[in-house]
Amino acid sequence: MILINFINRISKSRLIATLLGIAFMYGFTSFVPNHRGPKLAELGVLKVVLDAGHGGHDPGNLGTGRYKSTEKDISLEVALQVGDYIGRAFENVDVIYTRKEDKFVKLKDRTTIANKAQADLFVSIHCNSAANKEAFGTETFVMSMTKISANLELAKRENSVILLEDNYEQTYEGFDPKEPESLIARSIAQSVYLDQSLVLSAHMQDQYRERVSRRDRGVKQAPYWVISFTTMPSVLTELGFLTNKGEEDFLNSDNGKIYMASAIYRAFKQYKAGVEGVEISTPDFESEIPDVSDEPVPTAIIHNEQEKPQKGEEKAAAAVAKSDPVTYRIQLMASGNEIELTPGNFNGLEGVKRYDVDGLKKYTVGEVTDYKKAVSLQRTVREKAFPKAFITAFYRGERISIAKALEMSRALNSEKIN
Repeated sequence: MILINFINRISKSRLIATLLGIAFMYGFTSFVPNHRGPKLAELGVLKVVLDAGHGGHDPGNLGTGRYKSTEKDISLEVALQVGDYIGRAFENVDVIYTRKEDKFVKLKDRTTIANKAQADLFVSIHCNSAANKEAFGTETFVMSMTKISANLELAKRENSVILLEDNYEQTYEGFDPKEPESLIARSIAQSVYLDQSLVLSAHMQDQYRERVSRRDRGVKQAPYWVISFTTMPSVLTELGFLTNKGEEDFLNSDNGKIYMASAIYRAFKQYKAGVEGVEISTPDFESEIPDVSDEPVPTAIIHNEQEKPQKGEEKAAAAVAKSDPVTYRIQLMASGNEIELTPGNFNGLEGVKRYDVDGLKKYTVGEVTDYKKAVSLQRTVREKAFPKAFITAFYRGERISIAKALEMSRALNSEKIN
């Protein structure tokens, strides 16, 4: 229905151009995903591209004007710090930057860098702005054909940097950043990686909220160029609003940038552990990262943040978890079509279940209440049937983030000890 509505909205000539574009892009990318899938499953997350937004003569958003630094400067500092953390924690992970200095990089070149490197992950780092000076908080975007209308203006704003490039008409032939319908069509290909992108996005938002006390504006979907033309799981994250004085102060502080970089790094670590089905130890250097309590959260944020649960509330949560525990399942695949739940359709696996999210039908196997058992089950499923299977968490039949599930489990264990 979404595609039909999309077709009805555009002219015949634009439709032809879009369909030709889809055909071209599938022809261009077909060889990349086909050999990347087994690589990701067998070897793990070994290459990550960090994309610091804007740069050079493109400053990004200027914030309130009280600071010399702009979006391009903050995004670069955070990206470099994230890369430093990943490099120190994982010697076998190749960290690739779209830029390591203040220079202008075309949007097309950013995606080309990631695709040529055959990266396993693409993370684009930005800072937000809004006409409403009180808007604040973090949000992370993935590419999708659904739920995009609310975020179309945001995408137009970010994609408009194309207009700063020389010969942009030739470079992006057929694409108008003010009418990103062609990106919507392109998202059909990027949807192959939607589940992985959503997992990383959820981890990032959890880390922002829980470890850095940022307001969580959620995981969203929008047709951004840099996460539409990559051939790997890709996200675009907004660290906060530079148009909010309190948040601008925080992101311009040394510790503020360190906290946000640490949150992205920890989310990457969670994602890597989930993809590879292993537990990752805590590197010694993490103890060097300042604790968020060392620096007060800006007043503009404190008044809007929810209070952290008190001990009584934690015990109540633990009691609920005890009577109705969190469960973990192993997700095998997602499809737009309903598949009969027989072993023959799932490489011989029995007990497959289905749940529906945003028009997609997702298939899982197994159900355990212990995360370590889930990791073991995931490893078995990958070896025998589905090499890309990953862990999902559920509470009362609804999917929740792994981070939230582990938090609830810790609350239960703490209640048992006390």
